[in-house]
Amino acid sequence: MKRPLGLMFILLLFAIPGFGGNIKKVVLYQDMAYITQEKAAQDHEVVLIAPPDIVLDSILASAKPGGTLNSLEIEPWRASSGKAKQLQELLNQKKSQLEGKKRQQATYEKEIEIIYTAAQATRRDNAFPRQRLVDSLAFIDERVNALNAKAIHTGQEITELATQIKDLEEQLQTLSQRQGYRITAKADGVLSISYAVRNAFWRPEYTLTAVPGKNALTIETSARLWQSTGMDWEAEEILVSTGKPGYGIQAPDIRPWYIAAPRAARRKIMAEAAMMATPLQADEAPAPEVKATSTSFFIGAARSVTLPGDGTPSTLRLSKQGLSPSFTRITIPKLNQAVFLRAEGIWGGTAPIIPGNYTAFVDGEFCGKGVFKTFQPGEKMSVDLGRDEGLKVKRQENRFHEKTLTGKDKTTYSVTITIENTRTQAAGITVKDQIPVSQDEKVTVELASAEPKALPDKDGILTWEIACPANAKTSVTFSFVVVGIAPDVIW
Repeated sequence: MKRPLGLMFILLLFAIPGFGGNIKKVVLYQDMAYITQEKAAQDHEVVLIAPPDIVLDSILASAKPGGTLNSLEIEPWRASSGKAKQLQELLNQKKSQLEGKKRQQATYEKEIEIIYTAAQATRRDNAFPRQRLVDSLAFIDERVNALNAKAIHTGQEITELATQIKDLEEQLQTLSQRQGYRITAKADGVLSISYAVRNAFWRPEYTLTAVPGKNALTIETSARLWQSTGMDWEAEEILVSTGKPGYGIQAPDIRPWYIAAPRAARRKIMAEAAMMATPLQADEAPAPEVKATSTSFFIGAARSVTLPGDGTPSTLRLSKQGLSPSFTRITIPKLNQAVFLRAEGIWGGTAPIIPGNYTAFVDGEFCGKGVFKTFQPGEKMSVDLGRDEGLKVKRQENRFHEKTLTGKDKTTYSVTITIENTRTQAAGITVKDQIPVSQDEKVTVELASAEPKALPDKDGILTWEIACPANAKTSVTFSFVVVGIAPDVIW
């Protein structure tokens, strides 16, 4: 397969002798990596083996000043990857151990044979004391039993090693069936090569340490990296990027707004719009160097890193930043009758936070794990830190159904929310509940009462800011009336 000089191409440089050396730079995206490496040609030629995980259209190659790139040839190739090399080394080690165990077992069997041979060769023309005979038999019995036990144990080890060798041979066979590429480049001087490879990933991980009494919150960000290309990467520099190449590269185009379109057509338009949309992906990292490009952020992760090619993960710390947020408590007892501690503040990082798992500690106590949302620099952020066991919530609901004079269904709902503060200090809490929103002109919903006073927003959400005295109970009550629909249909 021939490719013209101007095309981009992929070169993985690990499997060919003489083309070793560290990768200059790796940029890890959410589901792929972009690798840059420089290599001097030898005898006007460079021969490389690339794994099947390459993205052929992503490669960019150019000669450094003073060098030339004359031609490029790419052909299918079944190559031994770095993973295959590791498996082969382990297989050879296991085979050597197996041969050693077999020799050891043969030695035990030979010793047993020698003992019995010696016992049978005793001279019969001399008197043999009875006690000596008893002692000799006891020694033979003890020695032979010990050797038999060792031989049996060694036999079990031999069986286990034989099973491991069979498994390793099957894994090697599977790897050898993955077709890669053999790349031959005619060149002089030094080449700069960049290429994308699949099966490489990174995900953010966060550790939150909160001290509400001091209005302090520390966010430590780490990057969890792994790749399963089958080749170990020895990178001089690894960066993680907030971008996602291959997704949302084209700007959406506005379409006519058909308010009376059939449902099938409307679903098609929405599906097409969703495919064209570009979800913002980002990461936070104020401590390392952050380079903002025109489309994403590059975040310096580490230098001189070896990343195994078998999917073994590595975790690199990116940053640790302190905030001075406000701590609040929130409960939505209709969904969960618990109170949650929440920190709110302005994210001051130089790059956005992208969604990822976090582990929360409050006052030195482990509280659990959660999921971060996306927050842009300068944007207000909020993060939940776990349940506040010092506040207890109970929600009770009653309903009364009747008919109006015109025969319509009328149902009155009464809700009481009780909050008990068992702590020795007062606590503020945000309470949320809701009333239904009618989308039918024949059905009406009206808030009858709310204590403390509150008004629903356009989505029917009611919000109260409640001050809960220490060691006391506080109540929130509201009621609403629904006319024109049976009560069993509402919930």
